[in-house]
Amino acid sequence: MKLAFLLVVSSVIAFAGCSGTGDGDFKDELRFGTGMNAASMTLTGQAESFDLATTSMLTFRMESSAAFDGRFVRLYFNRLEQKDFSACASKDAHICLSQFAVSSPGTYEVKAYLVKTILDIGEETLVASRSFTLR
Repeated sequence: MKLAFLLVVSSVIAFAGCSGTGDGDFKDELRFGTGMNAASMTLTGQAESFDLATTSMLTFRMESSAAFDGRFVRLYFNRLEQKDFSACASKDAHICLSQFAVSSPGTYEVKAYLVKTILDIGEETLVASRSFTLR
C-alpha cells in the first residue's frame, strides 16, 4: 500500500513541472502574407498569391516545433536563392516573423530551415516548405 502511494506521489511530482506552453504547442509551418502584427506574432494579408503592383515586401511566419536554440532561419527560394534571418535566433524562440523584398513574377517553392553554424559550415534542419505566386 505504501509503495503504491509513493508511486502515485512521485508521478504527480514528476509531471507537476509540465505545462501547456511546452514544445508540444508548436508545429512546423511556413506561411506568407503582406504584413504583420509583431505583438501577437501573426500575419496580415495571408495568401498564396500576391500582386506585384501592390506588394513589394512579403512577410513570412515560420513556426518550429523545436526551439530555435540559437539557430537562425534560412529560406531557400526555388533552390536558387537563399535569405538568412539571424534576428530570430533566440534560444527559446519557436516563431520567426520577418519580411523580404519581392520584385519578379513567378511561382516560388520556399523551404525554411533552422541553421546552426559549426566552424563556418551551416548544419541545416528542414522545418517546413510552402509555395507562393507573384503575379
